[in-house]
Amino acid sequence: MKWIFLPLFGLLYHITQAQPRPADYRAAFQQDSALRRWARSIPGFNPDVFAFRNTTGFGEVWRDTLRGKEAATYFNAFGTLVSYSPDKKQWLDFFSYQVSMEPVADGRYRASYEADQSLLLGSSAGNTRTGIAYMGASSWIEETFWVDNHTFLAVGVTNAKGFHPFICIGDTDTRKIHHYSPPDDSHNRSRKYVSFRWAKMASRIIRE
Repeated sequence: MKWIFLPLFGLLYHITQAQPRPADYRAAFQQDSALRRWARSIPGFNPDVFAFRNTTGFGEVWRDTLRGKEAATYFNAFGTLVSYSPDKKQWLDFFSYQVSMEPVADGRYRASYEADQSLLLGSSAGNTRTGIAYMGASSWIEETFWVDNHTFLAVGVTNAKGFHPFICIGDTDTRKIHHYSPPDDSHNRSRKYVSFRWAKMASRIIRE
């Protein structure tokens, strides 16, 4: 009789093993400049403490097509801020939904800000960018990183009793995002964080 349960145990084992974990990408937090900087901003950072919260499908918060002058304007302003997949066919953008960049003299930009943020996924094949995750005004993605051509990490904080960190693992093939965060507030950050890419552009930004 006990042998009847073996296929079920095997299936459960497979599902458990298939679930990605932040600890699987420990090397990325040590080797990538942006993720390393972010990890150092989190007190006692350890990817093992980030517990699974839920899985969501890609949304379609907002979508547009980039062609001609509009594409040139977008990439001139945000091209150094987005993160590209290794094959350059996709990119992640957590800036342009929230920040408007108006070019001024000497290669500088006047930036104006909205409260809400969304994570956008760009596609060079369709010349599109689509909002796949709406963050709202109290959660912010602060860095992104491509593991391979379909798997990405998005890290940030939720503003609740300090800045509570989270790690998201996304997959553009399955169109799912797995969400993780520490079970308590001991890893909360006490101050705001400036994205690695945004910090590199700081001298070119005029804030409104």
